[in-house]
Amino acid sequence: MDILRAYKYCPRCGNEFNKNDDNLSCKNCGLTFYNNAKPTASIVLYNDRREYLFGIRAIEPKKGYLDTIGGFLDGSETFEECALRETKEELGLDINLKDLKYLGSFAGTYLYQGIDYLTINVVFTAKLLEDSQLKPSDDVLSYSFLKIQEISTKKLAFAWIGDMLKVLSAKEKSF
Repeated sequence: MDILRAYKYCPRCGNEFNKNDDNLSCKNCGLTFYNNAKPTASIVLYNDRREYLFGIRAIEPKKGYLDTIGGFLDGSETFEECALRETKEELGLDINLKDLKYLGSFAGTYLYQGIDYLTINVVFTAKLLEDSQLKPSDDVLSYSFLKIQEISTKKLAFAWIGDMLKVLSAKEKSF
């Protein structure tokens, strides 16, 4: 169920929302609720063998599927700050801000408590140092290093990751 069907009542006055194509509006108090995408930031780490690190999700949605290392932005956090924080939380790894390279942004959805939320997923890449010690935690069960051609789209947690892989494949030679 999408968010525009899930929310029925205005949080300001309690009247029933009018459902429009891309928003909900309250004719009583004038509040308009837009279905804006929730921002996320991810990092794709790679090694000298052109293998990319993907986390194995420890939680729903898509428990056991391949995912990027990342998550939703907190408060006034920047995309870069989020990617660095999530890498520390999910792998116990500190990445230097200067090592992040912007890969692209990708639209997607995230199912949470029965509601599909729109997401905008900003992805960075960074080279992983050979002596890095990785400790999966938080919502990462484990991780796997894979070459792009080894990745099955059926094993991806979210469809937008398939779009990201196409961009990553095209830019791979520049790393």
